[in-house]
Amino acid sequence: MNKRECLFTLILLVSGTIFSQVAPKVETNLAGVFQGKTLFIQNPFDRTVREFCVEKVYINEREVNINYKMSAIKLDFAGYDLNTPVKIRLVHKDTLCTPTIINPEAILFHTIFRFDDVSLTDSALVWRTRGETGRGEFEIEKLMNGIWVDQDVREALGRYEGAEYTYYPNLEEGANKYRVRYNFPRGSRASHLYSWEVDYDYYPVPVEFNPKSAKTKLYLSRSTHYEIYNDGQKLVLEGQGKVVDVTVLRQGRYIIYFNGKDPGTFIKE
Repeated sequence: MNKRECLFTLILLVSGTIFSQVAPKVETNLAGVFQGKTLFIQNPFDRTVREFCVEKVYINEREVNINYKMSAIKLDFAGYDLNTPVKIRLVHKDTLCTPTIINPEAILFHTIFRFDDVSLTDSALVWRTRGETGRGEFEIEKLMNGIWVDQDVREALGRYEGAEYTYYPNLEEGANKYRVRYNFPRGSRASHLYSWEVDYDYYPVPVEFNPKSAKTKLYLSRSTHYEIYNDGQKLVLEGQGKVVDVTVLRQGRYIIYFNGKDPGTFIKE
């Protein structure tokens, strides 16, 4: 065997050794609603490597701090409120070492309503739904000092095919956390359902605008929620965006607020 053949054989041996040591990872996913019940997961034992199969468990993309060296894993959803949607992701070794969900009915929630999307930016909380029936309502909640506090209530549109809602939050500098609670119409089998929680770290740059004397439009330095008051401190215009159409305003002096603060003044010509 010449030097080139020896080198090729060595590469194959090293590659084979490395490949045999890297076990493929597989995920098992489950979604539902926390209803106050513990979820039990059977964790198989892989005798070939003498290890249990499950390596990590995530609830709503947050890793759970549990002992994985057990044949049975218990998820009690500590810190989650009743009727909160939960997405469970199990990371395990391979398809031949798959964990078994013992009681999946523990997180099943029998309703056609669901949150399709919930997002939070520096200026708006937006959520989309599907499966609304009757006259339900939405409660917007903000986490403050570890307690969920009601911020506002919006009547549901009752559109089965889907609907979109927007709320303009009063963000505080730093970390902000919101969620939406849907209260089902009276007579429904379910009482309420929470959206998942959304976070936003808010470190705003003050909004600037021009001109300070305008006939038709004001131009903002970034998209934001704005409120315009007249000299009598009466709200006369409100909206969202980077351009403000002021043609409907009468001539005079006005005060404009951005997200409820950073006021400025301008003259409507």
